[in-house]
Amino acid sequence: MDTTPLEPAGGDVEVGLCRLRTPGLEGLATARTQAAPGTRASGSADPALAQAMARHNVQVQEAIEIEEAGEVPVGAYDLRTKYGEPAIALDAPEPVNGWGQFVLAVDESGVATWNFAAPASGPAGPAPQMRDGSRAQTYLIRRAVPPAPAPSAGEPQMRGTLGVVAKKVLEVLVFPLIDPALGAIGEYFAAAWERDFRPYRVRDFTPEGYRSGEPGPFRAEDWGRLAGGPALLLIHGTFSRAHEGFRDLPGDYVAQLHKLYQGRVFAFDHYTLSHDPRRNAEWFLEQIPNGAELDLHVVCHSRGGLVARALAEKQSEFSLGSRKLRVDRVVHVAAPNAGTPMTDATHLNDLIDAYTNILNFLPDSPTSLVLDGLLVVAKQLAANTVKGLDGLQAMLPTGRFLREWLNVGTVPARYLAVASNYRPRNSGLLSWASDRLFSRIFLGAENDLVVPTASVYDQNGSAPFPIADARRLVFGPGDGVTHVGYFAQERARKAILQWLSEP
Repeated sequence: MDTTPLEPAGGDVEVGLCRLRTPGLEGLATARTQAAPGTRASGSADPALAQAMARHNVQVQEAIEIEEAGEVPVGAYDLRTKYGEPAIALDAPEPVNGWGQFVLAVDESGVATWNFAAPASGPAGPAPQMRDGSRAQTYLIRRAVPPAPAPSAGEPQMRGTLGVVAKKVLEVLVFPLIDPALGAIGEYFAAAWERDFRPYRVRDFTPEGYRSGEPGPFRAEDWGRLAGGPALLLIHGTFSRAHEGFRDLPGDYVAQLHKLYQGRVFAFDHYTLSHDPRRNAEWFLEQIPNGAELDLHVVCHSRGGLVARALAEKQSEFSLGSRKLRVDRVVHVAAPNAGTPMTDATHLNDLIDAYTNILNFLPDSPTSLVLDGLLVVAKQLAANTVKGLDGLQAMLPTGRFLREWLNVGTVPARYLAVASNYRPRNSGLLSWASDRLFSRIFLGAENDLVVPTASVYDQNGSAPFPIADARRLVFGPGDGVTHVGYFAQERARKAILQWLSEP
């Protein structure tokens, strides 16, 4: 494996099967793998990521390492990402027929980005060619060399999903465009995946089994038990399931919830990518037996809050028949009640970047289920389609779901809120988040890396909002709470238990 110096003046450098242009960046590049599609599994050293890629038949076509990288003064930069950042251009051989491609880049601090091919140059210009005459796909990758991370008091260690590698790693990944079980990867692929691997279900949530992904069946007698008094329903968020989304709740805390509700505690697993919260709520209501009367309290995370609101505020738009449902109170944990700009079609790659980096930088974050969902979205983005991602785009602040359906409600509700203003302490993560998320996507608004802080509780056009100061808990930058870290916080758990205990 030969090592090749980069050309900081911006000249082409052939590295293995690929070509690099790195104006303003010096260093040494080495190709670590050279494999044809279908012949090699992922080269990632992390077991969770490697296993997820294997499940989704994502394979390494080429892996390039850049060591001793340093920025050097040059003239005007001619390579920029869509955010205007100085970029590395990576030309990779176009995958063979029937295969898709994208690039996972990890910088020296461990910050990861999923990258998708840039359009061919010019409105009708030809795609670039490789030296063997084959067509190329070009990727523009953030070029910054972050400062070396230094451990700091209170900063959690990285879980190592990708790790701090002290070098840049560019993995060109390929996958078959026809899934053997689900069919073509393209429009509405996420719906087929959720149908087969993340089906709807109502499940128990016991102190003994709440972290199990295989709960027992939920039967008619279970619905009868729930009707014996106020019942607690837990609704998970994006990319998740109940056993992962609420896994940070300690077992003794779940036992407290069961004591408070006399065992009437259950959860709702639902599609988060392909169905909007209205369809989620409709499915849930259809499971309630005819004639049943339920009095619910709800704890929800992320987009699960929109499902809870559909149940609480929009019952008149569903066919309840002889069923009766009362939602007494809802605890919104990081719920995008006013939406999040991360779900705009132009920012979905940033959404999966944010989740990937949360997994990497925070210990013990839910991993496998989230990685599966990220890869499903990445495949659709690589196939150049976002059709069928209704569950994500329902969270768009200016989208029809929020603007025209949910946030026009007049039904009062008893809502409570937990939110966070997160600021990374790791210098590399802070640099990436500041350059992309904070300034260009959230436009300076406080956020938890996925949802704007005020979106959880502020006025949005619906009658129950804003949620009063006394009915919300907001973590500050010093608390280090990201979008998936709320239930690990004792302050959050205490507040939730207190709110649920109120008459």
